[in-house]
Amino acid sequence: MGQLLAFLYKYRAFFTFLILEVFCIWLIVSNNNYQKTVFINSASGLIGSVNESANEVSDYFSLARVNRELAEENERLRAQLLNLPESLDSLVQLDIDPDTTDTVQYYLRAAEVIDNSTSLVNNMFMINKGRGDGIEEGMGVITSRGVAGKVRSVGKRYARVVSLLNTRNPISARHLPSQRMGTIQWDGTDPKRARLLYVTREVDVAPGDTIITSGFNAVYPKALMIGIVSAVAPDANQRDLEIQVDLSVDFNALEYVYVIENKYIIEKDSLVENDPLEF
Repeated sequence: MGQLLAFLYKYRAFFTFLILEVFCIWLIVSNNNYQKTVFINSASGLIGSVNESANEVSDYFSLARVNRELAEENERLRAQLLNLPESLDSLVQLDIDPDTTDTVQYYLRAAEVIDNSTSLVNNMFMINKGRGDGIEEGMGVITSRGVAGKVRSVGKRYARVVSLLNTRNPISARHLPSQRMGTIQWDGTDPKRARLLYVTREVDVAPGDTIITSGFNAVYPKALMIGIVSAVAPDANQRDLEIQVDLSVDFNALEYVYVIENKYIIEKDSLVENDPLEF
């Protein structure tokens, strides 16, 4: 112990300089948006490489659960095919006009989650796809079970995603039985539950009701699963209901996701930005 103290005392000037240098860098990054963005994107590459290597080991021990989720997703897809108005015995039977490909609005890019947090107030996770794979800031991120988050920052090979478990990431939602609009927002407590806000008392909401995306923004398509109502109570101080929603995505077991590209997002955003009318 004495030798350690002697060492620290001998090089006290260097350690003081090092601490002050780190503090100055922290102040610069924290108070300047440009420097903050450069730092996050630069750090994402290094952190992503380390996390990806560690994640490859853990993947081996979760193959059974992943296979089960894939089987469940295939089951849902087969059910949708069976409910089509006409039986599709063969793709050869389909007479598809080549121009109809222009009507495709959403593209999906599969990615693997290589870092994730659920215990913070504002959680993030990282995926192993970046700008080189067509990922851009603002794109929605989903899983086979529902909404997961939105891309925040992008590097060449990795991207950071704002999780749905983030108090600063509200999502436009719809109560399926009544078709009433609301907002899903996490309150920073239970990673399995969120709140549905701005639904007034006259709406008939009951446990077991489905909550989906509204489709009223350019991030997510409509009717994506968000969760199931678990509890409803009137708010004594407001006109709205207190609604708890069990999230459909298990964020503690998040591994594979799909990043959504909206082909028409630029056109939609430009109409909003260029509208001269003010209300």
